Amino acid sequence: MASIASTPQTGLYLYGITLAGDSVSVHPPGVAGACVEEIVERRLAALTSRLAVQKVRPQRSNLAAHHLVLSELSNRQPVLPVVFGTIADGEEELRNFMRQNYDALIKKLNRLQGMVEMTLKVYWETANIFEYFVANHRELEEMRNRLFQPGRTPTIEEKIQLGKLFESLSEQSRRRHTQRVIEALSPYCREIRSIDPNEERMIMKLACLVEKTHRQQWENGVEAAAHAFDNHYCFKYSGPWAPYNFAEIELNPET
Repeated sequence: MASIASTPQTGLYLYGITLAGDSVSVHPPGVAGACVEEIVERRLAALTSRLAVQKVRPQRSNLAAHHLVLSELSNRQPVLPVVFGTIADGEEELRNFMRQNYDALIKKLNRLQGMVEMTLKVYWETANIFEYFVANHRELEEMRNRLFQPGRTPTIEEKIQLGKLFESLSEQSRRRHTQRVIEALSPYCREIRSIDPNEERMIMKLACLVEKTHRQQWENGVEAAAHAFDNHYCFKYSGPWAPYNFAEIELNPET
């Protein structure tokens, strides 16, 4: 799909794209307290704010406003959210984007009709992850004990090899547990996407596309999946959110 990337002196801050036929003209205040407007192109409507800036700061109030606009809209109708900070040069550029990608955008919006995004994060609940793996993997325990036996100082290379073994075992564990949870939640989801964990303690982060009417079943499914793990694991879920991980609009944010 085509993309918009620009560095305007003034421009249109873009929240997302929705279906014009269902859109409601009243929206909460946008970033920097600006009004939220709709630019309509046939059956598409882009939610925007007119800002005389080149870049929107990712401060808490602006981030909250961005997400509030999308959350308020997604409660009523499908929306394709774009990342925070996306600014188009002007109305004509935005209209051209919608014209050029009209069929693909309509298809994506139809696919998201009645859907929300739910997020699940699973963590290791232990004071020391390395020691937890040592206690549960004999090969790691044997290498650790051999390298750190009394009176012996391991070399840098030996420490690196120990670290590599730990990383390999933890990654294998992440993949195994992630597949196990995806299989458990699949009956309640239209689609599941695995996002790379960004914390050492995080085992998985799953974005789940769920029908609004099946949200309770999904939550029950999460609880059932959690019961299959012992107390060394912590399950945390959140949502509903606008479907950020399923929108796939190639609009480049300001940098």
